[in-house]
Amino acid sequence: MPRLLRDLAHQVGEAHVLARPADLAAYAFDAFGASGERHLPDAVVFPATTEEVAGVVQVCAHHGVPVVPRGAGTGYAGGAIPTQGGVVVNLVRMNRILGVEPDAQRIHVEAGAITAHVHHRALAHGLYYPPDPGSSSTCTIGGNIACNAAGPHALRYGVTADYLAGATCVLADGRIASVGEGAGGGEDLLRLLPQSEGTLAIVTEALLRLVPAPPARTTIAALFADMQSASDAVAAIAAAKLVPAAIEFLDRAAMLAVARTGVAAFPDDAGALLIVEVEGEPASVESDAGAVHTALGNARALRVETAVDAADAKRLWTARKAISAAVAAVMIGKVNEDVVVPRDRIAELVAHTEVLGEEHEVPVVNFGHLGDGNLHATFLIDPRRRGDRERADAAAAGLFEMVLDMGGSITGEHGVGYTKLPYLERQIGRAGVDLMARIKAALDPRGLLNPGKKIPQPVAATTPEPEPVEVAAAH
Repeated sequence: MPRLLRDLAHQVGEAHVLARPADLAAYAFDAFGASGERHLPDAVVFPATTEEVAGVVQVCAHHGVPVVPRGAGTGYAGGAIPTQGGVVVNLVRMNRILGVEPDAQRIHVEAGAITAHVHHRALAHGLYYPPDPGSSSTCTIGGNIACNAAGPHALRYGVTADYLAGATCVLADGRIASVGEGAGGGEDLLRLLPQSEGTLAIVTEALLRLVPAPPARTTIAALFADMQSASDAVAAIAAAKLVPAAIEFLDRAAMLAVARTGVAAFPDDAGALLIVEVEGEPASVESDAGAVHTALGNARALRVETAVDAADAKRLWTARKAISAAVAAVMIGKVNEDVVVPRDRIAELVAHTEVLGEEHEVPVVNFGHLGDGNLHATFLIDPRRRGDRERADAAAAGLFEMVLDMGGSITGEHGVGYTKLPYLERQIGRAGVDLMARIKAALDPRGLLNPGKKIPQPVAATTPEPEPVEVAAAH
């Protein structure tokens, strides 16, 4: 340890290396582990440049120490937890927006840039960065790439991978690679980075595609008696050949949670809230909004409300935006899972989560992206209460089994991390797992990059330990 810490300090400066247990405690968990799991790293470093990241990785490779990349720690699958110790590489200092190219419709950012800051900078140039995860005010672009984050607008625009045009990354041996646009090649590696969860390389900079900001947008909110009626409304919207920018939902339990905060109130007969956003040219927005309103009415909506201006749209979105804080007001802990099923089976899955909640004695709230079948099932716990975490984990296991029976996916945008490893082979098959392991072995033969994540079995070393080398200081 003394030699490791000395070499790390040589790369980033002593002030940017943490090693005391009291200082490491905050890095022993992410948003998943905040309710229970704790795994202390051996050290945490805060590099400021790609070259410093490369130097740190070289040091860790020299010492045979695991490297765990970390952004804001907002992940729900344990992806940033150092389950095997090692060095956490926190990219929070690398948060600059390096430049905007309005004519090329691109923005160049460091991995630690906050997603919401990217939104604001793009909008200042009349451009739009569509990926918008719920934690956009705190999460980072590097984390978004690692988990292939999406958000409400994935239905129309796609996910982070669709906007990653180029990247600078540090490989497992400390070499720096630039791939994609502006790098003269490397598109194959670029396509591997989204959703690799830091197991193949550490992204330090990203070149992101932008699109023109829509000139007009409106929001429609509708209340339904139950989730099945809300699901029928989505089918009616699809049947009308409409592709809204977003279709979000809250179930009854989620609405009750929001109501407890005083942010919004809902009638007693409302069992689901649907929020639909349409955007584009003013004439098409007006036409599409009318068609959506008709589809919602045909699906037996109890009440439909269309925003009259931007301020009114913000009001209608309030309930959806408030859900995370509302859940925290109901219970201090949660096990938040994101799963994907065919959207015509969302109502069935929501009903199943309610059964699971009753069976395991944990409250459950559901919300998410109904347009693309992405459900955020959240089991509420008090981690101070004996058995709460275990009951929630058992409920989540039942959720995954049901999702796989439906032909769905155990994750939409949160990632596999280590919490979902037991279910991945059932989803993609043994051959799929083996292929992932072969790719991992090719890029990280010693298995030092975020070990124990994403791939069900650890990758055995396929190359001999390197001879000791002198580690050069980063400049």
